[in-house]
Amino acid sequence: MSEAENTDAIAALQAELLRDLPDDIKRVRNAYRRAAQQAALLRDAKDFNAHQAACKTALGHLDGLIKLLRWASEGDGETVNNAGADDAMNTSDLIAKAKEALEGAS
Repeated sequence: MSEAENTDAIAALQAELLRDLPDDIKRVRNAYRRAAQQAALLRDAKDFNAHQAACKTALGHLDGLIKLLRWASEGDGETVNNAGADDAMNTSDLIAKAKEALEGAS
């Protein structure tokens, strides 16, 4: 593969990620919120610990999506604009708060 073809393939991937990732991040964030709220219903310590581990895994997934979005936006020479930037900012705040809450619950 020539350098031009490689660059075009990477640019195409970055464009696709910039288009899709903000909505993907929003879906994962909403799913995490729903799952985290279920912790209040858990009475058994074993179930709570399993739920907490699942929440930590979800936060890792969310963090990976955000890093991927940042990579894709760097390739464009711009930062993610409009709703994408707001979602990424809100998601970063959500991850930080959730990690603090999970560490406090341990």
